[in-house]
Amino acid sequence: MANGWRGVAGRPDALLAAVFVLGSLAQVVWLQPVRPLSSPSNDWFGPVLAVVSMLPLAWRRSRPAVAAILGSSLWWVPTDAFLLLGYVAAIILFYSLGRWCRSLRRGLLACGWALTSGTLGILAIEQEIGLADLLLGGDARRIGEELPGAPTLLGVLGFWLLLLGSFTVGRWLAHQDRASDRRVAEEREAAGREAASSERARIVRELHDVVGHEVTLMSIHSEAAAQALELAPDRAAEPIAAVRETAQRAGRELRAILDLLGGGELAVVPDGRGLEELVERAQRLGIANRLEVTGTPWEDAPRHWLAVNRIVQECLTNAGKHAPGERVDVRVDWSPEGVVIRVDNAASAQDDTGPGRGVLGMAERARLLGGTLTAERVEGRFEVVAQLPAGGGRAR
Repeated sequence: MANGWRGVAGRPDALLAAVFVLGSLAQVVWLQPVRPLSSPSNDWFGPVLAVVSMLPLAWRRSRPAVAAILGSSLWWVPTDAFLLLGYVAAIILFYSLGRWCRSLRRGLLACGWALTSGTLGILAIEQEIGLADLLLGGDARRIGEELPGAPTLLGVLGFWLLLLGSFTVGRWLAHQDRASDRRVAEEREAAGREAASSERARIVRELHDVVGHEVTLMSIHSEAAAQALELAPDRAAEPIAAVRETAQRAGRELRAILDLLGGGELAVVPDGRGLEELVERAQRLGIANRLEVTGTPWEDAPRHWLAVNRIVQECLTNAGKHAPGERVDVRVDWSPEGVVIRVDNAASAQDDTGPGRGVLGMAERARLLGGTLTAERVEGRFEVVAQLPAGGGRAR
């Protein structure tokens, strides 16, 4: 990915380099020639300096260390003038060196070369002699007399601050980029873990709702079949067939759940028909109930319908398990503000040991849609009230 990105970024960098090269060539050819102090009549050095100093901008991101070294390779040559775009190019090159050079060692080596080259060039210009004469010519006394003055030292200091400041800014921004990338990676990993955890919880909830309901019905039918075999064998066929039908239906619903969880979308859009079929099936299986729907049901809220169906299903399952033979009253109220589900039946004679997995699953369904669910004993009856506000999960 990095190589591909660099390839794309190289095109604007090549354009930048071309602009700087053409601008510098225009300067040294027509506006202000740049010649070496050792050869004042040399007319070809200026164009060479312009190309060598500016062309490396094209590789400032793909090869930042090489570009910085090449761009500063002729700074040690003392000249009678400067490239007008030279300082701008130097800032860009060494900012890019700090920003995109992965190796700190290579970056520091490139900075060391450029600082040495540029410093020697400034000192040679101050002495107005060639570099070889400055380093090798004359005796020690002459060299001592020609030590640079304060203006030259200030010039060298400014040159160092310019290069090192540009490199430091680039390095700091590169550090910020890496820290940001790490934060994004950590957040993405945390989101992935949370999504996986939520998916596992959803799978458990869906399997509990379907398997728990169907297994309870099969248990009821099995007991009826066992009693029929003992008392009236000719009547055992009906509950046995019901067990078979329930098992087949459970298999279909499990496959639908796997499709739902695998694709992220609802395999079958729940609606009022599914709710009516649910209570009718419970009625046929011996769980007496009465369904009342008020208001105008939404036709554009599949996730609300799924929650309604699963909450009613869980309530009917619990009623058949803990209070067999008692009627279950189901009321669903639809309004523009939300939907309210009320289910109550005779309270279980079992000890109250706290909310079971089914109640917790219903509460989680309501919470995911921004709603609430309460389940409590009220005057000898067990009442479940779920409030699902409009908004979460409703299509617009």
